Amino acid sequence: MSKPLILLGAIVGFSAAQNCPILGPAYPPVTEISSSNAFGAARATADKLITDGLASGQLDNQTSAFSVQVFSIYSDDPVYEYHHAAPALNLTTLNGDTIYRIGSISKLITVYTILSKLPDWYWDEPVSKYIPELSGLAPPEDSLAAVDWSKVTLGALASQMGGIGRDYTLGDLSAIPPGSGQILLPGLPPIAEPVRCGSVGFRPCTRAEAMAGIISKPPVTDPYRTPIYSNMGFQLLAYAVENITGRPFPDLVRDQLLVPLNLTRTFLSNPGNDSNAVVVPGYDEDIGDEAPAGAYYQSLSDLGALGASILSSTILPEIKTRRWLQPTAHTSTFSISVGRPWEIFREKVLTDPRGNNNKTRIVDMYTKNGGLEQYVAHLALSPDHGMGIAVLTAGGGGQPSFFFLQEMLYKVFLGTAESAAREKAAADFGGKKNNGAGDREFKGDLVEFGLDGSGEPGLFLSRLVSNGTDMLEAFGTVFGVPEGVKLGGWLYPVGRDSGRAAFRAVFGAVGVDTTVEDRCLAWGSVDQLRYGGNAVDLFVFELDDEGKATEVRVVALGRSIKRTAKGGD
Repeated sequence: MSKPLILLGAIVGFSAAQNCPILGPAYPPVTEISSSNAFGAARATADKLITDGLASGQLDNQTSAFSVQVFSIYSDDPVYEYHHAAPALNLTTLNGDTIYRIGSISKLITVYTILSKLPDWYWDEPVSKYIPELSGLAPPEDSLAAVDWSKVTLGALASQMGGIGRDYTLGDLSAIPPGSGQILLPGLPPIAEPVRCGSVGFRPCTRAEAMAGIISKPPVTDPYRTPIYSNMGFQLLAYAVENITGRPFPDLVRDQLLVPLNLTRTFLSNPGNDSNAVVVPGYDEDIGDEAPAGAYYQSLSDLGALGASILSSTILPEIKTRRWLQPTAHTSTFSISVGRPWEIFREKVLTDPRGNNNKTRIVDMYTKNGGLEQYVAHLALSPDHGMGIAVLTAGGGGQPSFFFLQEMLYKVFLGTAESAAREKAAADFGGKKNNGAGDREFKGDLVEFGLDGSGEPGLFLSRLVSNGTDMLEAFGTVFGVPEGVKLGGWLYPVGRDSGRAAFRAVFGAVGVDTTVEDRCLAWGSVDQLRYGGNAVDLFVFELDDEGKATEVRVVALGRSIKRTAKGGD
């Protein structure tokens, strides 16, 4: 047997031994959010969990304020929103326009601005090409003592892969504000040049001071070796983009994002004595030119609108958005990867929350966290569901409250989105489709879709008959399915256009579960088998005006089969 056939047999045989989904949505998303009973129930559940948390003390009910929102690109109004004004902060009623500080979510705004202004090839350009203070530096003689800036690209900085240090002054133990009464930690020797700018309680550093500090710092590691979190990298990004465009970076943010998206409650510097703001320690902190890394102010409504604009490609072309919503590197934590500047959490979501099983699938949440003194902020996007979550907290107990809220919102609303999409897919695409009459000794064409009773994700193909022949049984011989074991197909949406929806099937042995979760190789078997050049796993549904299937084209068989009975009929 030739090597290609050996490889083909190995992959097909592995796929037939299990069902595992391809990465991405298991079903088309739910678009009728406002009328969905499932989301109505989720809102009630979230309200109760927050109320109970405040009553029990799991949520700080005295010193911390918070605002949370769940948003969807399919709804003009928030899916869910809740505000809590801490009694100790003497706040009036909070709303979607209340300002918080968002810390490092500023980095996301910085990258978004660059993506909207510059072509992607700039990501591969060395930062030294666009910052005069770096371009004049000779290559370091000692690679452990100085950064070779000619090897640090704009993309490396945006994805935390530059290998450079975190900060040039912030976090320095010599930073003791004058008149603060603080003393140097015992045992530390005196130094000639303690920090005089750019740290808490100090004035911002000038550009000259900042660049001197950045250049003096040794590298942490080589570029693109491992993710190393850096704030100063985003200050360098802003300097570089200013040089490329000839414009101040704050002006670019306003023109590229704030004005087009009508983000009237987003501020790139201190908005002053705003009457609708949560003011806690850190509100007035000025970090100068490091603002693109973590200094911005934003309301909950603007944060949700920012996230929705990414998911819906309001500013960027869809292909650019899809490139952006991808990991750049992994971390040492199995479930966390990084992007530009995403912190990507790989969540295990129940595939059938209402069923009696614990089967899950991976949903990648593209998130950015932010923190500045007593402020904690979080934005999370689920491209699979067209949905996002925004959390803003402020006050002494903000961090514990943040973790409670984040975990609760993920669990309630991701599960709801998955369950609602599963049920809607069964209603819109499930049932029988045939070109003949009757099932007994059927001599025509028939295809039947529904939900897998075992809780596997995807639309389940349980029958496929062509010219009276059971094609799943026939395909089973190709896939090497053992005698007595039934072959099935699990369909996943891969595209939609002009009243049509395309799905690809992952074929597997019904009732045979994978025993090794991290060996799911379905992505390697898609489009593997063809008949006359047509993919065996491709199914294209024709849709009516309400998005419901009227017929399905089984591409490999060259047949379109009418829908005669809906799911549940």
